[in-house]
Amino acid sequence: MAVCNFPQTSPPIGQASTSCLRKFTIHFRRPDKLKQKQNAPYKGEYGFDWLRDEYIYPIEMVYFDEVINSQNPVPINTYIELCKEHKKLKNAYLSDSCKPHGQDYYPAWLSIFACNVQGKNSNAGSQIHQAGVYLDLQLDEIDEIISDGTEIIFKPSKPCLKITPDKISISEFLLNSKKKRTLDSKNNQPQIYYYLLENAVKIVCQGDTLKQHEKIRVFAKLGSDEYEVGQLNVYKNDKICKANLFVINVITEHDYNNNKIMPPSPPSLKYILNNQSFNQALINVEIKVIEDFDLYALKVKTQDQDIINLLNYIAQPYANLYPELILNELNKLYDRYGKNRPKDPTKPNQFLGINDHGHKNTYLLLTGIKIRNGDSRGYSTISNFAFKHSCVIYHHFTNDDITIPHEIAHTFSLPHTFERFAGPEFYPFHKGYTDNYMDYPNYLDKAKHDAANKYQNKTYSFCKWQWDEMRKDESLENNEKK
Repeated sequence: MAVCNFPQTSPPIGQASTSCLRKFTIHFRRPDKLKQKQNAPYKGEYGFDWLRDEYIYPIEMVYFDEVINSQNPVPINTYIELCKEHKKLKNAYLSDSCKPHGQDYYPAWLSIFACNVQGKNSNAGSQIHQAGVYLDLQLDEIDEIISDGTEIIFKPSKPCLKITPDKISISEFLLNSKKKRTLDSKNNQPQIYYYLLENAVKIVCQGDTLKQHEKIRVFAKLGSDEYEVGQLNVYKNDKICKANLFVINVITEHDYNNNKIMPPSPPSLKYILNNQSFNQALINVEIKVIEDFDLYALKVKTQDQDIINLLNYIAQPYANLYPELILNELNKLYDRYGKNRPKDPTKPNQFLGINDHGHKNTYLLLTGIKIRNGDSRGYSTISNFAFKHSCVIYHHFTNDDITIPHEIAHTFSLPHTFERFAGPEFYPFHKGYTDNYMDYPNYLDKAKHDAANKYQNKTYSFCKWQWDEMRKDESLENNEKK
């Protein structure tokens, strides 16, 4: 993020100075295009989070506050910070060990798997990030920088944490055009001048895991003068959580030849979950079973009135259907007839309900049912403000690579980004303005119509505090205890 209220610049050449180093800060940033993926756009391949300027400064125009009351949005029509609790959010990211030139500093967070791990921690290793990840470097000026021989030097806190190159000349930044960004759109100030060096460094964790959060410290060096100008926090990766996913194809119709009409299938569910989404939180999702749950056949076989009622209900015009009601009924019927219900560890040959405590299963129900003109994509089970173990995806969103992680993340305890009173470790944002999986693809414009989030179909990121929260969920094996 930007640093404001800059100290005075270095004295002009010829005047006395305690240091010859020009003043600036270095920030790690996620590239728009990934060098390790042949310049493809970022789609959640690794975890990267930083305190975006628009979260804490009045940069974006917001017309309605939908956090206070989504059913009755409050008009605000102003440039405003996207995070409703931006001061609290700043404190969560504030470094306690880096204060370049007396300024508060907010390091970015990187989350990657260790590779080539030997010995007792080998099960925590993965080849997902074996080739390393490339990051941009952003240089924010305090003084105007010049090509004076200054070097940017990187110092990882652990030998297994490797960064290439280990130093960069400041002259490389000057090969690019200087850019400008404004932190208050209403007053058009302050303005930050900066340079961006794209895909400047490659980072890999190799040969061992990180037992605690580690750092890559950044120093500016000119002659005998050396000063810390930035940091990158790297998330501990010695403990990989595991989710046991049961994929349930809910079948509500047969065709004229009595063949099942299947819901659309995700193109590569395993890849979506382990290479685009939950890998960011170092969670491995194992698909245990793919089961056909044929309600049409069960109706014929059992004449169960609850099944008959549900099938009659979803036969209505879909504008009248309610997603919560349907999921509750599906949960109830699966508890009655499902083949992969969770076993009760305390009672032999007995089963728990799929949303009971005491088991480590997650249930993803895929169905071709349309809901409310198709604008309801999915739903997750919630009770007493706590998410449970099951979620459902409706109609053609069953093959959507954003909707599926969004709903599963609910079962891992994540609320929407715009939900109020979600808990002390959550930070509510205005709806429809971020690239977060848990945001929505739209916001209300000035005319109170739905307008597209600028990140629509590109909301592939989780925040660091969301990594923390998911890793504590009771449904995960090897989870972090609350």
